[in-house]
Amino acid sequence: MGRLHAIIRTISLSSAISMATPIPSCTTSRKEAALRDALENHLAQNASALSSLGAGELHAMLRRFVETEQAAGRLTLSPEARTPVGWQIKNLGHLLALPLLFLLLSPLLILLAPFYLLRLRHLEKTDPELCARVDQAHSDQLAEAEDHYVTNQFTAMGSLKPGLVRLATTILILTIVNYAARHLFKRGRLARIRTIHFARWVFLDRKKRMVFFSNYDGTVEAYMDDFINKTGFGLNTVFSNGIGYPRTDWLVFGGCSEEQKYKNFLRRHTLPTQVWYKAYPGLTAIDLERNGRLREGLESSALSDEAAIVWAALL
Repeated sequence: MGRLHAIIRTISLSSAISMATPIPSCTTSRKEAALRDALENHLAQNASALSSLGAGELHAMLRRFVETEQAAGRLTLSPEARTPVGWQIKNLGHLLALPLLFLLLSPLLILLAPFYLLRLRHLEKTDPELCARVDQAHSDQLAEAEDHYVTNQFTAMGSLKPGLVRLATTILILTIVNYAARHLFKRGRLARIRTIHFARWVFLDRKKRMVFFSNYDGTVEAYMDDFINKTGFGLNTVFSNGIGYPRTDWLVFGGCSEEQKYKNFLRRHTLPTQVWYKAYPGLTAIDLERNGRLREGLESSALSDEAAIVWAALL
């Protein structure tokens, strides 16, 4: 128990970069899921009577149904708590600070860029690859904890390649990822990936090692394929700074494009996840987004014909 507390304390004090899907609160997510279930049950029970309605008429009818259910206490849709003004000010400051910092440092960065690129390229050509197939017993142990629910967990740990160039690259890239996830990729999406609920990188051992945590929808194979096919350059920029990663070219090319090497590397560094939490069992990130859009549509007293058709397609 003492060792567990020490580990938790180490993680809490370590530098960290996190990325989480901006979704409604747990309570709101559950209520929106209950709303969708109620709508779909009502549609199933009254299919023959509702089949002739247009999308606009269906929207109006379902609004009346929801109002009746709310009045009877069978549905509750409390509004989201207002975002504190102080947090909005801090978030705006965060939005402006990073671009301003890069602008101020741009003369120095331009001056250092050739030296950085030459050193990085030398390291890429000489750093060893450690991509042998993982021990089958280890893989089987990991598989025992996977695919019990629609959402899976993922924990991996590895050592950073030595040297200032690799450490500085890791810190810079994760700072950019954190910024993008906070301000650019919202509503349950990271670029074109729509399966991530939560992800976090944490430095350990005075930034000599890193641990990565994530909750995601689907299988681990689909999770890895999503990143390889949709944001492979992002994988390379982050994980290529870890010892043993498949060799990259200019940080973004190569690497995970050698699919089997990448999967062997990642599986080798995957650890059994001892504790993880999901507040809305059975719901995927896509479900959460869809349920929120259903509710938003019902909060509109009237929709245009085109908007009503798009809304009805969510059911």
